[in-house]
Amino acid sequence: MRGLSFIVNNEYFTVDIELVQQVMRKMTITPVPSAPDNVTGITNLKGRVITILNLCVLLGHKKKSTLSRAEEYNSNEANAIIFKALSDSDYQLGLLIDKPGNLVEIDDNTIRPPSLPSGAEESFCICGIAEMNNRLFRIINVDSIINKYKYNGGNENAENN
Repeated sequence: MRGLSFIVNNEYFTVDIELVQQVMRKMTITPVPSAPDNVTGITNLKGRVITILNLCVLLGHKKKSTLSRAEEYNSNEANAIIFKALSDSDYQLGLLIDKPGNLVEIDDNTIRPPSLPSGAEESFCICGIAEMNNRLFRIINVDSIINKYKYNGGNENAENN
């Protein structure tokens, strides 16, 4: 797997580079009133409104990223990974990150299933783990995140409404 690494809360992650449209550095995120905790805010990318999700909240961490909510940013401080739009939609999502990393090559044979505690909220967005250069990388399941938030707007209870 060829991935893009990044850091959130001093933990290492990677995403399949084929699913990444762009890394945005020092961008402005606008808060969205009454948005769920997993939505940091929105940003504009070439005229498109992109929803920026908070990975820490998606993972079920009580401690949010040091850059967790849009209103906590000074202008032009946020970093995010913007994913490509699905072919049948213009809707795009991004993940708030603390620090972008490098391109990494991970041998598919070294990727293990994640060991998650029962009922872990992160099970839908982590598809594997791999060790490389004495670091443990959690591999983000971008398709799962996009599909979850594309169809119900991030409202986990949407099907019950």
